[in-house]
Amino acid sequence: MLWYERQVVDALTTTSDPAARAAVAEWVDESLSGMPEVLRAGVAAGSVVLGWWARLTGRRGADLVGALERSPLPPVRQHLRLLRSLVLFGDIELAPTVVA
Repeated sequence: MLWYERQVVDALTTTSDPAARAAVAEWVDESLSGMPEVLRAGVAAGSVVLGWWARLTGRRGADLVGALERSPLPPVRQHLRLLRSLVLFGDIELAPTVVA
C-alpha cells in the first residue's frame, strides 16, 4: 500500500483494537495487490496524485477523508469510495462469525 492509501485506510478503520486495525490494513493491501495490473496502476496513479496533494496541504486522518468527501471532483470522491469499500469489506471478512 502507498503512503496515502495507508493514511486513508487508517482513518476509515473504525475499531480501536490495534490487531484488528492491522488485519484490516493487511486485507486492504492484499486486495489492492490482487487487482489486475491495469486497475492497480490507475488506483496507484490516483493515490500518488492525492498523496502529493495531502502532503502539500498537510491533511491527514479524518481531516484528509473530510476533504476528499467534499471534493468537487467526482474521481476524487470515487477514489475515496473505493478505499472505503475495501475497508468495510475487510471489517466484514475479518469479523468473528456469530452463530445463533
